Amino acid sequence: MSKSNIIKFPKAGPTDSGPPDPQPKAQAKQQPSKPQSNPKKGGGFLAAILRWVWIGVVLVWPLLKWVVSIDVFFQGVRAVYYWDDPAVNAGWTFLAHFAVLTVLTYFVLVFKPKGV
Repeated sequence: MSKSNIIKFPKAGPTDSGPPDPQPKAQAKQQPSKPQSNPKKGGGFLAAILRWVWIGVVLVWPLLKWVVSIDVFFQGVRAVYYWDDPAVNAGWTFLAHFAVLTVLTYFVLVFKPKGV
């Protein structure tokens, strides 16, 4: 049987360093506060368009993901087939389609427009 080392950590809780400071320390320089913008406002016309595009893409994303992924696979096979033919530019076409799939995936999974 092996012998195990058990490390006992100190209990979490208040330390006996004294009573808490009743007044917070003043900051060295107080910067003027900026006026708070309305959080319900989206930020303009382009932000509203971007928000609606995002909502539309998110709603059709399960189907769109399959269609674009199949297209990227087809372009990859096509790029391998035309590897030695410089007149076709199949490699660049594959990279462009793959970039669109990557941007759409980022747009749906990571990007959050204001007001959503």
